[in-house]
Amino acid sequence: MQAFPHTYAVSTAVHPGGDVVLASPHLPPLPTAAPAEFGGPGTRWSPETMLVGTVANCFVLTFRAIASASKMPWTSLTVDVDGTLDRVDRVTRFTAFTIR
Repeated sequence: MQAFPHTYAVSTAVHPGGDVVLASPHLPPLPTAAPAEFGGPGTRWSPETMLVGTVANCFVLTFRAIASASKMPWTSLTVDVDGTLDRVDRVTRFTAFTIR
């Protein structure tokens, strides 16, 4: 592992009505859009799906690290995550993540 602090850079340039394409050095471009629930096409990764995906990704990477450090053999892992976005006290926020 590299010494802290770690810095991650992402950039984008957008036009009205188009996808938001995220770019980061050494990574493929990632087209994103609002989810269908917010008037988007529902066919692209959205900030909401990326956040839920991040929870799943972090769970798997943590599992791998602990299994490796424990020298625990394993053959596969399936993770499903549901994120609940709700309006609480007039503020839209994620209120729960369920990991299975």
